Amino acid sequence: MGVSADVADMAIASTVDHPADHILVGRCPKCDRAVDATCGICHSFLEAPGASVRGEIERMLGLMLVQRRVLQLIRSARNSKFMLECYFIAAGDSFADGISMKDLARNFSVRTATVSKQCHLICALFGIPPSRYMRDEKTCAKFRLSNRRPHKLHP
Repeated sequence: MGVSADVADMAIASTVDHPADHILVGRCPKCDRAVDATCGICHSFLEAPGASVRGEIERMLGLMLVQRRVLQLIRSARNSKFMLECYFIAAGDSFADGISMKDLARNFSVRTATVSKQCHLICALFGIPPSRYMRDEKTCAKFRLSNRRPHKLHP
């Protein structure tokens, strides 16, 4: 006859909670060793199951937030086509390749400074650096100072 075991004696049916029953065994992401929650050598933490899924969800929510902000920016503009063109220049999108701020200003009958200012506002709104199509803020400030004309005082 075989040895019989009582189901109540098995660890799964036990009312006593032993930490050894909950050991998380996995591979260290840095040194690729079998570890528990923390690697004893490089002290990196083992990623819990489902953490990469959470990261993917957070990334998708971040993308949706950026998309929503872009759409709100375009919708709230007086001239949405102008705003979209400025966004492409500010973001350094390939759609803006070959389009200069001067050409864009000419197409919309505004000054180049208007296009530049709008692109810098978009960069500030989204927290992105100026694209290669734009001048940096210091150069714009120099132009601003050099283009000032003295005002005539009327008696």
